[in-house]
Amino acid sequence: MSIGRRFYRTATGFELIEHARNRLAIVMVAVFIPVWITLIRFMMPENPLPFRYRGTGEQLHVNGQHLTFVSGGLNAATLIVGFLMFSVTHRSGPFDRRLVAAGYPRPHLLAAKVTALFASSVVVGAYATAMVYVYWQPEQLWLFGLGMFTSALTYGGIGIVLGTLLHGELEGMFAIIMISLIDVGLESPVVNAGSDNDLVQFLPMYGSMQAGVGAGFTHTVPWTQMAALPVWWAVCSIVGLIAFHVRTRVYTRSGRPVTAAMVANAPIPRPAPGEAVHVTVRVCGPSCVATDHMPMYQGLAVLAALSAEQAADRADQNVYPLSIKRG
Repeated sequence: MSIGRRFYRTATGFELIEHARNRLAIVMVAVFIPVWITLIRFMMPENPLPFRYRGTGEQLHVNGQHLTFVSGGLNAATLIVGFLMFSVTHRSGPFDRRLVAAGYPRPHLLAAKVTALFASSVVVGAYATAMVYVYWQPEQLWLFGLGMFTSALTYGGIGIVLGTLLHGELEGMFAIIMISLIDVGLESPVVNAGSDNDLVQFLPMYGSMQAGVGAGFTHTVPWTQMAALPVWWAVCSIVGLIAFHVRTRVYTRSGRPVTAAMVANAPIPRPAPGEAVHVTVRVCGPSCVATDHMPMYQGLAVLAALSAEQAADRADQNVYPLSIKRG
């Protein structure tokens, strides 16, 4: 197995483990979705509601309870996956920064996050589809499940972006909840009588909502409307990539990024009393350990640059920053 695959497999494994350890998200999937769908079944009226289905351009008059199954399932999937991806991304920020400083390639970390996002979206989308199917059988079950999956994937990407941009968990969770509620509220005629406004085409859930309605009440597939979904995925990918790159950069005290050349050419000043640190780095194995004393900022720079340089030069060599402490 190549070193690139080992990097990807290791990062993906840790991402999936981190997802599995998020007990709140697991409880929300196991309890919130069936409770929410059951409440819709017994509390929402079946009065017909108008819905502008842009897949065919016609005005449908659909069962209000069944339409709420669509919007409610989408809302549940987006909230859970968005919260899950935000939480994992936010908590793993310092660890990702340390990995990148030690030479771990960014593309493999990002690929692992995308893999975990796809896996979470598949699980949550399939579960939400199954819960809806208990009470209502859409005309096209596969398209209904695809709508659930795409909505979860879109908001999972939004969760990753918010996880890299926001500093606190509370504001991130609040942002995801409000974005999802506003999105589904504006697109559902149950809440908004003006849901046929053309501006809803710019909302993140637009393509998924059209797919859900098409699956539930017609035999057509709104491919044109669903084409807006990759645009949201591309935007989230670009913003998330830039934010992740900036967030994981390692800086010196002067604010410049650390490179191996900077450390190799930089003079090592005599450490002042109380400022020295003890740096331990393993560069080849248990029998090869180097130690030195230097200022705190330079010790951090040496750890980052040495690890990155050794990992790039020799793929079969293990580089582990073991410790850094005050002398």
